Amino acid sequence: MFDEYSAEWLRNLADGGCAVCQRPPKSRHRQMQLSRLAVPEHLSYHLFKSEATMNKQRKGPNRRGIEWTDYTWNPTGGCLHGCTWKMPDGSVAVCYAKKIAEGLAHHAYPQGFEYHYWRPHALSEPLKLKESAKIFVGSMADLFGHWVPEEHIRQVLDVMRQAHWHTFQTLSKYPVRLPSFNPYPSNVWVGVSLPAGHQMSADGGARALRAYLGQMDVVRASVRFLSAEPLWFDAGHVLETWAEKNGGLPFEWVILGAATNGPKTYQPRAEWIERMLAVLDDYSVPVFFKGNLHWMPRREHFPASHNELAECDQRLVIQR
Repeated sequence: MFDEYSAEWLRNLADGGCAVCQRPPKSRHRQMQLSRLAVPEHLSYHLFKSEATMNKQRKGPNRRGIEWTDYTWNPTGGCLHGCTWKMPDGSVAVCYAKKIAEGLAHHAYPQGFEYHYWRPHALSEPLKLKESAKIFVGSMADLFGHWVPEEHIRQVLDVMRQAHWHTFQTLSKYPVRLPSFNPYPSNVWVGVSLPAGHQMSADGGARALRAYLGQMDVVRASVRFLSAEPLWFDAGHVLETWAEKNGGLPFEWVILGAATNGPKTYQPRAEWIERMLAVLDDYSVPVFFKGNLHWMPRREHFPASHNELAECDQRLVIQR
């Protein structure tokens, strides 16, 4: 099963439709009924208490976890986007979170992964962690997915605001909703994933990315970022054109990675990486390479605000 709302919205972007009103191209407008965009009743949220909703990322030579964060926190769970990627060998990869939810973590997802789980008992967990940390919110969910009730999102944001000593990193594939929560707390980084889903074409991905950029341009957050894992088309060309037209990029940070399908890794084309790095360097946007990206020299850079905070923490340690 996949979510028809997400599929239709993403298809509209890829075909040249409107990202804000979800209006499809004229060729399909009469065929699409708004009733198709309603969230089915059986996808209403499920209150569920699992054993662990906040996990420390183990890092080392043979176990890196999610390299760019310290903890994952999932006060919500499940996702309806149904993302898939077609690999160069013709195989189809599905979302890593879906694999986990239907495998090792199946006990925490009794209704399957394509469902909204609300875990209010987990809201206090970041407040209990007194040492400052980077916390990825929604590694097994999309906090800003259209199916997530606004009240749930606002409760999560309120905890982020209270836990001001942490840096919270959010990541969504539904950027049209992000500006609705402006302005974000200063310790919240707002991210968007490179468009993907239902095996869209590279041209469709480029059109969708242009719409994403328009949404991110009006997001008010201390750090906005793009996760291009995998970098599956020439996204650098889209960023270059946007930057030339608008005088800059709507990001303060970018994550780059390769595509994976089980044990196999598929590297992006060299020219895609080169173009992406060139435009990011032109606009002084720091880049973080995922461990699966085979490119030298390595980069594991963070936004300036994070680096300044780390230096401040270090000074405090020295003073003590």
